[in-house]
Amino acid sequence: MKTIEQFSAAFKTMPVSKKISMAVVVGLVVAGFALMFFWINQIDYQVLYSNLSQEDAANIVSKLKEQRIPYKLEGGGSFIMVPAEKVYETRLALAGDGLPRGGNVGFEIFDQTSFSTTEFVQRLNYQRALQGELSRTINEFREVEHARVLIVMPKDSLFVEDTRPPSASILLKLKSSLPPDKVAGIVHIVASGVEGLTPEQVTVVDTTGRVLFKGAGQGDDAALFSANKLDYQRQVEAKIAGRVQSMLEGIVGKAKAIVRVSAEIDFGQIDFTEEKYDPDNTVVRSRQRRVESSEKGEENAMATMAVNPRQPGVPSQGAETRTRSQKEDEVVNYEINRVTRRVINPSGTVKRLSVAAVVDGTYEVLTAEDGSKTRKHIPRSSKELEEFEKIVKRAMGYDADREDQVQVSCFPLSVSTGAEETPGDTSTDWLAFGRQYIRQAVNLVLVLVVFLFVVRPLLRSVKGVVTTVGIRRPLPESEEELEAAALPELESADLQNRTIMVAKANTDKTQQVIQGWLKERE
Repeated sequence: MKTIEQFSAAFKTMPVSKKISMAVVVGLVVAGFALMFFWINQIDYQVLYSNLSQEDAANIVSKLKEQRIPYKLEGGGSFIMVPAEKVYETRLALAGDGLPRGGNVGFEIFDQTSFSTTEFVQRLNYQRALQGELSRTINEFREVEHARVLIVMPKDSLFVEDTRPPSASILLKLKSSLPPDKVAGIVHIVASGVEGLTPEQVTVVDTTGRVLFKGAGQGDDAALFSANKLDYQRQVEAKIAGRVQSMLEGIVGKAKAIVRVSAEIDFGQIDFTEEKYDPDNTVVRSRQRRVESSEKGEENAMATMAVNPRQPGVPSQGAETRTRSQKEDEVVNYEINRVTRRVINPSGTVKRLSVAAVVDGTYEVLTAEDGSKTRKHIPRSSKELEEFEKIVKRAMGYDADREDQVQVSCFPLSVSTGAEETPGDTSTDWLAFGRQYIRQAVNLVLVLVVFLFVVRPLLRSVKGVVTTVGIRRPLPESEEELEAAALPELESADLQNRTIMVAKANTDKTQQVIQGWLKERE
């Protein structure tokens, strides 16, 4: 209470200008702290989902209201923002409810079915669900902002000649240019997702009316194949160039070597069957042997019966002639040696490589008479270049049969500086670091500024006034005591200050003196 009374007394003795300045300073301090408090407690909103359709935005807002999560709508309702600490939690919760659906109906249309649904309605719902799922898949491409897929399913026919294949059309709203290889990927995704659909029956158009793929024509297939060939060639060249350049930079220093590779790729695919016969190498396949024998005999008709005198009663036989013959056949079948070979040469083989490498030389610092320093380029020797050429050949996979070409030269590079090789870039991402702690740093700086330039001067001023007013010395009984008490201060003050100090030290006598002066004037 005593301090408050002293401050009140000091404030009353202040001039009006000082009172106004003090009130302004106090108001600024209060406003500064109020603004800082409001800024600190302000909710930091971050994007929950962007580029939402009206249907998805309405469903998500309804879920946020049910869960009592604060949100903000931006971009005409296509952007929904929630507090930063609840972004990921809210996304997981909404994903559990199947949101967002991408503005298309997917297979969740069959979550609630009715027994009264006709076959026609079921087929129609299946087509809608298939179109929605394909649209959601295409929306995952980074260059695609929105996709719409339309599928035409022809009616089944009992006659084969009346059967028609399905077809599809795709409308894309693009954020940026879509490369040909990704167009081909979208075409094949849709063709593979629909039964009986071929890439030739798919048409892709963007919202500007530009036909990206018109299907049913070989021109588009050739164009896509050409783009794929070019991408493959670039990949081969970049891989070899990176391999060679990294090796050279490890020797001569970072940013002191330039490598360019030109690859000639053979995209032709050859499929041939070769059949060879070798008559020198024979193998018995089968052998057949047949043997025939026959015997023929004739009896003499003029023969007579006679009695053998030696053997009485036994008749004698007539003369007889017999012929015997034998025939032998042998058949041997030989198999001629035969070799059958089918060769399919792969597509995309390297026919020839041409590599050009430029390395920087060394530098010598020369000091002139005036003290200025210049750098002199010293080219590398022919022996060093030969060694570099050998290294490049090893790194690129040099093949003399392919007639590969390698050229290594030494020139001063404009990217070179006077500094030697610097280590790898290990700098900290100060931007991300600052974004993370910028709020705390600004709060701290604001508090220090307010304290140093507002609070501290104000406290000094108030303290000085309170100290001056609060000094209460015992009143001297005589003028000698008054002069003795004020002597140390009077010696160091001028006449005006002495008078003020004496008057403050003895207010009663000062009042009497002033009243006496006023009476004398009367």
